[in-house]
Amino acid sequence: MIWTIAKKDFLLNLMTFKFAVGVILCIVLMAVFMPVLVKDYQQRLKEYNENVAANEAKLHNAKVYFGIFYIGPNIYRPPAMLSVFSKGIEGHLDDSARIGPHNVPEINARLIAVNPYVSILPVWDVSLAFKIVVSALAFLVACDVISGERERETLKLMLSGTVTRSHVLLGKLLAGLMILLVPLTIAFLVGLLILASSSMVDLTTSDWIHIGLMYLVSLIFISAICNIGLFVSCLTKRSAISLMLGLFFWIVFITVVPNVSVHLATRIRPLEPEDAVEERIRLVDQEKKSKVEEIPWAGQEVQSEGYSQWFILVCNKERMDCRQKRFTMNTPVDMKYADKLWEVKHRHLGDLLKQKELADNLSRISPVFLYENVMSALAGTDTASYQYFMARARAYRNEVIDYVRSKTDNFSSPLYFTQCTEADITVYQEYLDGKMSEEDFQEWKKKKITQVLPLDLLDFPQFIYKSDAVKSLNRAIPDLLLLIFANVLFFALSFLAFVKYDVR
Repeated sequence: MIWTIAKKDFLLNLMTFKFAVGVILCIVLMAVFMPVLVKDYQQRLKEYNENVAANEAKLHNAKVYFGIFYIGPNIYRPPAMLSVFSKGIEGHLDDSARIGPHNVPEINARLIAVNPYVSILPVWDVSLAFKIVVSALAFLVACDVISGERERETLKLMLSGTVTRSHVLLGKLLAGLMILLVPLTIAFLVGLLILASSSMVDLTTSDWIHIGLMYLVSLIFISAICNIGLFVSCLTKRSAISLMLGLFFWIVFITVVPNVSVHLATRIRPLEPEDAVEERIRLVDQEKKSKVEEIPWAGQEVQSEGYSQWFILVCNKERMDCRQKRFTMNTPVDMKYADKLWEVKHRHLGDLLKQKELADNLSRISPVFLYENVMSALAGTDTASYQYFMARARAYRNEVIDYVRSKTDNFSSPLYFTQCTEADITVYQEYLDGKMSEEDFQEWKKKKITQVLPLDLLDFPQFIYKSDAVKSLNRAIPDLLLLIFANVLFFALSFLAFVKYDVR
């Protein structure tokens, strides 16, 4: 009997105007915007490859180890291919980090502070089509399945026989899911066809698994919306009221809940004033400056000649010794205060993320928010994925510093800042003593620049970043379970309401 009711309602809905409009709108939106999303991904991937190649070229042109910190390496986060399905916060935060002793990579808190809940911004992706179009269709389909039958006086006739109310409710729900499965599946297939046809997109087994999970999550989300619509229909006796109430819930879930949650989170958990954070940063910089000024130059300051690719070309012996002692003492100070500065910024970022976490927890009463969270986690575009990138960047910074330290005897070797030899020092001294003309010296210098070879960096640490599919799935599970719970809860509420429903 459940299947009979479901089949009847499915065929009736299949011939309705709202179903036709919903399907056509899904196909049109996917056909129009999916190529734009794919093209945007291709452009970001091209820029990423160009940046990596340029950085690699500059890095392997370094003539001294000091130059590694100043001409590179920059590291870049590759664009998430599945961002076409859910962009999350991709594009709102930095996708690169600079590696060196003077700074520790971290997410820019100011970029989050502009809007502590950046996911409410209207960024187009595949999930947006499902959040707006398919969820609206779900409400339209489900909101009058009971109240509409009562208005047509067919519900009383249906329950006058041997059909139980539970069978009617399950049949109506099954019919709604079957009818919504059509636009959902068509939209996914059109999107995948466009995505797979791109020459720059190479879908791995992991990607296909995540896409399959996204499809399943979308179905669970639509089912939750359908159950809410079914509950609304069981509360009212007129289809017009059901539709108005369903539209109200739809607007609340999509727009009101996220914005109100942010407002409440900022009130409940206010952040430290920006001026106080800036003051602590200023104090750290001031303390560092005073420490650097305490480091003696260990000799008379004599101007070096010829900087090229961040290395000293020629200088006298006194300058060599001075620089060698200076770098030995100054570089550890740079690293120490870079860590202190990071602690200040990280603390502020932590407070900001806790405020965002509170806003997220408040927003979890909305199935739309839960759906967004699961999709962005599976796509690797959520906040946690950026935190993971920055954590890898900090680990890589330590690897690079340890590499340079090992190659320069803890930054004390002359090779840290120059390849100047004893012969070069002699030539420079002859020039200072007037034994070599300006013209001859400049000619010698040009020739010397071409003779200085780049460092052998074959054993230089490589930055490897790959999103962790297992961790992204683990991040998605809690919100996915809440979505499933929402299905069970609203169906149970619908059943309780329908048991007492007056069919007359």
